[in-house]
Amino acid sequence: MDSASYKKKNGRYAMKYLNSESFYKNNLLVETVQHFKSFMKGKLLDLGCGNKPYSMIYKDVCESSVGCDVPFSLHTNSKVEVLCYAEDIDKHFEKNSFDCVLCTEVLEHTVNDRKVVGNINKILKQDGYLLVSVPFTYVLHEKPHDYRRYTVFGLQSILETNGFEVLSVVSLGGTFSSGFFILYYSVTKIFFYTFKKAGLNLRSNKLIAAVINIPEYILYAFNISRFRKKLQAAEVPSANEMFSSTGYFIAAKKLKDV
Repeated sequence: MDSASYKKKNGRYAMKYLNSESFYKNNLLVETVQHFKSFMKGKLLDLGCGNKPYSMIYKDVCESSVGCDVPFSLHTNSKVEVLCYAEDIDKHFEKNSFDCVLCTEVLEHTVNDRKVVGNINKILKQDGYLLVSVPFTYVLHEKPHDYRRYTVFGLQSILETNGFEVLSVVSLGGTFSSGFFILYYSVTKIFFYTFKKAGLNLRSNKLIAAVINIPEYILYAFNISRFRKKLQAAEVPSANEMFSSTGYFIAAKKLKDV
C-alpha cells in the first residue's frame, strides 16, 4: 500500500476501493492521521514508513521529512532515505533533531518496543510530537516479524514511562468492528483457500476482490460520519471501544528526556 492507493475528495484522503487492504481499518487510520496533521510541522520522521502511504498528508504541512524502514522491508518499491532497525534510530539521527515522529502499525513488529519509544524520545525535540498507532484485534501479518498486540493502557504506559504526555487517544472502531473483522476475515480466508485447493488462485482477481470487499465498504460508509464527529469532539474511547477495537491511535508530546 502506498500513496497511490488513496484518492482525495472534498479535501479528504481515503482509500481507493479496488486498492483496498483492510479497507475499513485503514480508512479509519488515514482519517485519524489527517485529523492530527497540525502536529506535523517542522521536520518529520516517518518511522517504519514502508511505501510512505501518509506522505500525501504530511508533505503539505511539514518543512521536511525523512522515511526510515528496516532493510528487509516487505513493502515493494519502497523509497526510503534511511534503512535501519527502529531500535537503532538513535545511531542514525542526532538528538533533538525532529519536531514530529509518525509511527503507524510499527511497534508490534519491533523486537524491543520500549527501546524504540525511548529512542524516539531521544531524537525528538522538547515538546515534539509522537503520532503512533498499533493494532489490537488484527490478524498475523508480515510474519515472522509480528510479535505482540496492545491494549490502550499498555501503550499509554510505555509512552509515559519514556517521557511522553498522552494528549489524545483514538479507538479505530469498537467491539462490533472487531467481531465483524474476525468473522469477515475468517469467511474470506475459507473462500480463497477452498478455491486454491481446487487449483484456482482468486486473490489477484480484481472483480472477485471488488465483490469480496463490499461488506467492509458498507461498514465504513455506515460508520465514517460518526467516527469523524468523535474525532472533532475529541471524545475519549467508550467502554465498548476500550473492551475491544481493531486498533488504537495516540497523539503524545515529549515532556522530558529519558
